[in-house]
Amino acid sequence: YTIEEFQWGLVGSATTNGWDGPDADALSYDGLEEAWYGRVTLKDGEIKFRQNSKWDLDYGGANGVLEKGGANIKVTAGTYDVIANFKTLTYSLTPVK
Repeated sequence: YTIEEFQWGLVGSATTNGWDGPDADALSYDGLEEAWYGRVTLKDGEIKFRQNSKWDLDYGGANGVLEKGGANIKVTAGTYDVIANFKTLTYSLTPVK
């Protein structure tokens, strides 16, 4: 077998670096939950989850459901706790007060 290092981050008009990246805010992995998480500050706009700052593998979606190559996720400006689980294909964006 081969072990390959990778990361997930956010890309899009709502991020600091826009659609052309590199991905803003790399997410951290929680092996117990098998999910990726982070705290991010976003502008009004749209985001996607993207692996390794490349378009080879990206996820969008709606209503907490991830879809490979799916629609852009609309967000409003604010700081969020982000969780993405690529095993269950779910995500959450919880506003931080």
